[in-house]
Amino acid sequence: MNGAATSRFDAFVDGCRVGEADFRLFEDAEPTAYARCFGVFALWLTRRRPVLLQSRDAFVEALVGAVVARRGEDNAPPSDKGYRQLLTLTLSALAILGAANDRRIAALVAEQVPTNLAAELEQLGCLAGKPQSGNQAMFLAIFMLYAEQFLGADNKSDLAQWWQLHEQNMNRFGFWGPDTGPTHLHFQNGYHQYEIMEYLDVANPRQSEARSAVRAVADYQGHYAPYPGGGGCFDYDAVFILTADGRVPDAATGALLRGTEATIRSEQQVNGGFCESLHVRPRLTNLHRFAGRLASARNWALFNERLRAGISVCRPKNDRVITHWSRTHRGWGQANLWDSYFRMLLLARIECAFDPMLTTQWGFIDFPGIGWHPSLRKTAGQLATNIAAPAAAGSGAHL
Repeated sequence: MNGAATSRFDAFVDGCRVGEADFRLFEDAEPTAYARCFGVFALWLTRRRPVLLQSRDAFVEALVGAVVARRGEDNAPPSDKGYRQLLTLTLSALAILGAANDRRIAALVAEQVPTNLAAELEQLGCLAGKPQSGNQAMFLAIFMLYAEQFLGADNKSDLAQWWQLHEQNMNRFGFWGPDTGPTHLHFQNGYHQYEIMEYLDVANPRQSEARSAVRAVADYQGHYAPYPGGGGCFDYDAVFILTADGRVPDAATGALLRGTEATIRSEQQVNGGFCESLHVRPRLTNLHRFAGRLASARNWALFNERLRAGISVCRPKNDRVITHWSRTHRGWGQANLWDSYFRMLLLARIECAFDPMLTTQWGFIDFPGIGWHPSLRKTAGQLATNIAAPAAAGSGAHL
């Protein structure tokens, strides 16, 4: 862990905090439920346990209240990506705070557990590699794992089926979707299933192929997005797959990881945060970088993907990065809490892959999904509490 870089990161996180239990994505944005989750993750990543303990009860109430409000009173439980993402992010934040078994949140998870797993995976396009379907496949697995631990459910056969169906439908690159490529979508979408596979500790028959596919789309700086300068999501997803089981598998991958590490460290901004990409805007200044991404494409599927992505991000309507995490949209080169967390998590993942003894210096999340690390496997599945503190009133936590 680089002390100076971490201190600057901590200062940026503190600057995004509003009041006791709110965070905003960046300086000019409004506080949101998503930013609150990223804020809790960021505080835990750099082991700021006293700060979390001090506001633990306020965080728990705000986290749960936001999901309950988002759920609303409709009869049918929401199944859209935005809601399920908020619910699973909230579960991870509550696990950090020792309140993952809050009665109110448990009820919301119970209604999300699939009754026909195979049919839902098929309908969502998870086994065919439909864009954003990887998120949904991960969400369903998290709900089943949670129900096993806190709701007394027996989902072992469904979890086994989840893996069997994914294994049976892998393409030649170790992901899901067409066999043409490899492309960025393959690993960026499939990363989410890889999170669950790592948590379940299953033997992936195409791990080597997946690693080769990811290495094949890297740029000379060690970024992995279809447009220049990388991206918080693309870069972390790639590094996760390159460090399967938290290890450096071979010398070639190790050299690439060192390049990525150096690049990301160099991109930390003066305020301590990280952005999506430093090389998308201004357009004219970076045209040669877009051209370079196209010229380096090794197959037509990759060329077409990069061409479409380049044209899309260069359109005026995409001058800012638009997400559902905040109403105010951020600039491509603007430091923000989401990219900052994932950049630091990437650095932690690489650092620990080279030296497993360093895992105790980082706050990985003992809960399935984003932020988990195989160094926690001795307690994986038990969802052990990460912070010992008195239970919040009405939380139902047993600590």
